[in-house]
Amino acid sequence: MTTPPRAARTAVLAALAVLAAGCAASPGLRARPAAAQPVCAGPVVIGHRGAPLDAPENTMASFEKALQQGADWLETDVQTTRDGVPVLMHDASVDRTTNGKGAIADLTAAQIAGLRVTVGPGPAEPVPTLEELLKRLSGTTVTLLMEIKWQRAEDVARIARIAAGSSARVFLYSFSADHLRQAHAAAPALPVVLIQGASISEDPGDLPLHGIALDATLATASRIAAEHEAGREVYVWTLDDDESWQLMTEREADGLITDTPGRARRWADANCRTERPVAPRGARVH
Repeated sequence: MTTPPRAARTAVLAALAVLAAGCAASPGLRARPAAAQPVCAGPVVIGHRGAPLDAPENTMASFEKALQQGADWLETDVQTTRDGVPVLMHDASVDRTTNGKGAIADLTAAQIAGLRVTVGPGPAEPVPTLEELLKRLSGTTVTLLMEIKWQRAEDVARIARIAAGSSARVFLYSFSADHLRQAHAAAPALPVVLIQGASISEDPGDLPLHGIALDATLATASRIAAEHEAGREVYVWTLDDDESWQLMTEREADGLITDTPGRARRWADANCRTERPVAPRGARVH
C-alpha cells in the first residue's frame, strides 16, 4: 500500500522528534545497527568465492562485493603454505589466479603475501589469509562455507582449530570424507558438509554431517528429499541463472551457491513466498 504524502511527512517528523529526544537524553549513545530487514525464507544465497564476476575471486574485495550485493553466506577455499599458514585460493598453485608461479605448499606465507590476484575484473588484489576473513566476519550474521582443499592431515586440523577459535560462523566442507573426519576431531563444534560432484562423490559413512553440497546434476528432487529425510541440509553448486534458482527453490534446496550473488539476491527477493526477519546481511551482532 502507498502511504499518502501528508501521512508520510507526519511519520518522518514524528520519527525525527523521537530520535532527537533520545539523543538529547543519551549524548554518548553509539550508533546501532540498522533494523532487521525482511528476507525470503527460501534458500540462502551463497557467494561462491565471493562475487568473482565483480572482483578477483577469493579476495577481500570479492567477499565485500558479495556482502554488498546481499549474499547471506560466503564460500571460499583454503590451502596451506609451506610454513603452515592457511590462505584463500581455489587452486593448489598460484599460476592461474595470480602474477606468480608455484605450488602454494612450496611457497611461504611471506611469498604469497607478495603476490596479487589478477583473475577477475577490477584491480589486482592481495591473497587473503584465512584469519583475515574470519576477523572480518567475526560477530556478524554471515556464515562462511569453507572448503578444505586436499592437503596434509595436520594442515586440515590446523585450519579447523583456527576456524573454531574465531567468533565467525563457519561450516567446514570438503570433497574428502577423511578431511572432514580430521576436521571434526579437531573442532567438533563446527558443522561439517560433504561435497559431492559427478566425478568425486565419496561415501560419508558415519560422519555426523550437517549438510551436503551437491553438483546441480546430482540435485534431483528425490535426492534433496532423501537428504532432508536424513536430517541434512542441501546446498547446490554452481547456479547462475533464473531457471536454476527457480528449479532448486522448487526442490527445496537450502542454499544456492552462485558466482552472481547480486542477481541471485534480487531474484530471491522478487520471488519471495514467505518472509522472516533477520539482521542486516554482514551486520555486527550486539
